[in-house]
Amino acid sequence: MAVEDEAPNETDTPPVRQFLKVLKQGIGSEAVAHRIKENDILVAIDGELFLGDSETLKAAFEDYDPTMPDDVAWLVTFWRDGVFFNQCFHTPLRAEFDFVTPEEALLISEGFGKLEFEPIENYQNYEIFRDLKRNAAMHSMKYDPLASYLPLLWLLNNRLYYPMVAISIVYGVTIVTHSALFVLGYILVGLYVKKAQLNLLRSYHLFEDKFFWFVIGAASETQAREACRKLDPEILFPFDKADVPQRLNRIQRKKARERQADT
Repeated sequence: MAVEDEAPNETDTPPVRQFLKVLKQGIGSEAVAHRIKENDILVAIDGELFLGDSETLKAAFEDYDPTMPDDVAWLVTFWRDGVFFNQCFHTPLRAEFDFVTPEEALLISEGFGKLEFEPIENYQNYEIFRDLKRNAAMHSMKYDPLASYLPLLWLLNNRLYYPMVAISIVYGVTIVTHSALFVLGYILVGLYVKKAQLNLLRSYHLFEDKFFWFVIGAASETQAREACRKLDPEILFPFDKADVPQRLNRIQRKKARERQADT
């Protein structure tokens, strides 16, 4: 008599591996600072697709050492409302998660195959500020040595015109007073701008009535701008005036797709 095959034990079946979706409660401080929000989906770490649970995620960050320099980071890829974006994390990602639906997993898997990544060390975070009319400003969060050695040039490069005028006055007053006083003033200004460069940039954006919106991890400013336009097609950066018609077309196409989806 033939022996019937025993039914497989359900407890022996490996768990289905899925993408993780951020829950509202339990988002860590760095994720909050990066403007990660509920329903953002974790897709990849350092360009490698991430599939697993919260314990697997902790293992992915197990080599974290708080004594390492700030430029040691993980490139984390998220998916939000059909758009992929990257962010650099200098500490392990902390959040509470749930698993995505099979439909979302399929969409993400198909889209991820079209993404291209540069070497991880090329990426850095950019902070984006924007006003109510979607006029935006962006700056790198990476230390710029130009701020120490040539503060005026750094201010001009970042279009911080009022601080540039103030420092020019300091230089002018000290140089007509005494050359040694000018040298001392130049050194002190360089040290100040070096330590305060991020605060100067943020304060100036707030002065222009722009408010902190998002953090984007990108290998260049151009890539960061393109990522922002995917998240918000109406956003407008300086010197983007010539691209307004193309952006309006994208907005119109997006609205048309939304109307079709509603019907």
